[in-house]
Amino acid sequence: MKIALDIHGVVDSNYTFFAELTQMFVSNDHEVHLLTGSKITKELKQTLAEHCINWTHLFSITDYHVKKKSGIKFDKNGHPWLDPYEWDKTKAEYCARNNIDLCLDDSDTYAYFFKTPYARYYSRNSTRIRKMHI
Repeated sequence: MKIALDIHGVVDSNYTFFAELTQMFVSNDHEVHLLTGSKITKELKQTLAEHCINWTHLFSITDYHVKKKSGIKFDKNGHPWLDPYEWDKTKAEYCARNNIDLCLDDSDTYAYFFKTPYARYYSRNSTRIRKMHI
């Protein structure tokens, strides 16, 4: 099986759960594709290692578009900017190219472009979810 997991908003919302899940997948010869909009840096890899997140593939939207020379720009703080349509379809294209069986992401934005199975991941720890107090 091949599973794709978004890092920011999914994996980083529950490191304990995703450490167990990714270890189980990798140790049973399945593929774990970690996806991020951020650049892949030593710090990112170190954070994943510190939280025992396993992967077989690591993909960055930013790094992909820099390499492809698709017009990505960076603001003064180093944040990437690209045509939203081009940005939003990148994960779906990656998953299609790699025959991903399931992608978990915390954004509905990308779902429109997916032909491979896509599931929205909701976390109680996410800042994107309005917390209700009872």
